[in-house]
Amino acid sequence: MLKKYIIFLGFILFSTNLFAAQTQIAQVNGMMCIKCQKMVTKALQAASPSATVKVSWPEGVAVSSYPDKSDLSNEDYKKAILGTGFEVIKVVSVDKIITDAGEARKLVD
Repeated sequence: MLKKYIIFLGFILFSTNLFAAQTQIAQVNGMMCIKCQKMVTKALQAASPSATVKVSWPEGVAVSSYPDKSDLSNEDYKKAILGTGFEVIKVVSVDKIITDAGEARKLVD
């Protein structure tokens, strides 16, 4: 009985952590080079230091992944990018970790 309880408890803990992750993705217009990409990356890292930030100027996306839930609303995420002078077309949040810019771009298209 104890073994079943431990297995059940482990499953609950594992599945809770699995679904706690979140990624915010923004479609960003106007980035033309690596310098632009670095500006957006720096702004997002400053706005949310706990996030893993990846920005791709060729794909036109900014991706911030969180091991837990984001500490920024989608509107605050957008404002952080707008502060760099680039246009934000759309921001979406998904309940999983996304690290590939191509996959992220598909979610905002």
